[in-house]
Amino acid sequence: MKYYLTCIALVLSSQVLASDKAHNGETLHNDKCMNCHDTGVYTRENRRVSSLDALSNQVENCMKGPAKAEWTKAETDSVISYLNQKFYKF
Repeated sequence: MKYYLTCIALVLSSQVLASDKAHNGETLHNDKCMNCHDTGVYTRENRRVSSLDALSNQVENCMKGPAKAEWTKAETDSVISYLNQKFYKF
């Protein structure tokens, strides 16, 4: 029984961490990305992003270009995680 409780606690902890990461990503996204476009760019039929790698590349390109975001790798990963969880689901 103790083993099962430990497993449940680990699963719940990982879900909380993923949620916190996505929340931080959402905040960063809203601060920088929403200055240039709305979320329609993620849901349009002819969107450019078709894989997780493409999403990562697009976020990094926007960071260097229009967004001028000076995010750490962890912050960048949190934005990618947020976008994937919310819109892309790769």
